[in-house]
Amino acid sequence: MGRRGVGVEDGDRWVFNRLAGDYRARPAYPAALVDRLVALAGGAGTVVDLGAGTGLLALPLARRGVAVRAVEPASAMLDVLREGAPGLPVDPVHATAEETGLPDGSASLALVADALHWVEPEAAGKEAARLLAPGGAVAVVEVRIRGSAFADGLSDLLARENPKARPRPRGRLDQFLAATGVRGRAAETYLDEQVLSLERLDSVLRSLSLVGPALGPDRLAGLLAEARRLAASAGGATWTRELRLTWGRAGREAA
Repeated sequence: MGRRGVGVEDGDRWVFNRLAGDYRARPAYPAALVDRLVALAGGAGTVVDLGAGTGLLALPLARRGVAVRAVEPASAMLDVLREGAPGLPVDPVHATAEETGLPDGSASLALVADALHWVEPEAAGKEAARLLAPGGAVAVVEVRIRGSAFADGLSDLLARENPKARPRPRGRLDQFLAATGVRGRAAETYLDEQVLSLERLDSVLRSLSLVGPALGPDRLAGLLAEARRLAASAGGATWTRELRLTWGRAGREAA
């Protein structure tokens, strides 16, 4: 069972099954962040990616030779992931972050990227702890859209249209990490900036769970139109992100 007791077999209740197509337009993660995660995994370890989605991190990790078990409760997301995975060491796992069904001690790195707000933090943290091999690491990636005139304006627009899109308190991160049992933590920040076409901007916005499925058709159309006007006034849809990596290692302090 995942958050709110919804099982993976109940596909109609997993909103991300309806977002998989638009997820294809989402910007990739920066190479420096992927390289850092490879290092945390020990270079040739096994990463369990909890809430892997369409593989935005699972696939680039696998291209660097890391074995990845991509855990995702939305089957449509896994279908997109599989399209990009031929020949790569990726094992799609149709399960929730709280109950993966994977063997004890099978992960050198347990990863949650831009998904912590969708899991039950204590249950997912305990599952990550069970999965960790001795000396393994836990990593959480949080994403905020900000840092350019367009991104800052878009963040304000999203918060106005749906207050749940405002930055969330960090209590969930603390709960999750406490449940993993890792000692200490370290934090690093990565910045990424990409200019999106207007068509891609529409798809990325529709892929946001607090936008596409949360707003009715008229409000969604209005938001997309406002975002395009904002892009025109800001000189382009410059999608700027701050990515915060927080990690700790089982059995010793982060370093």
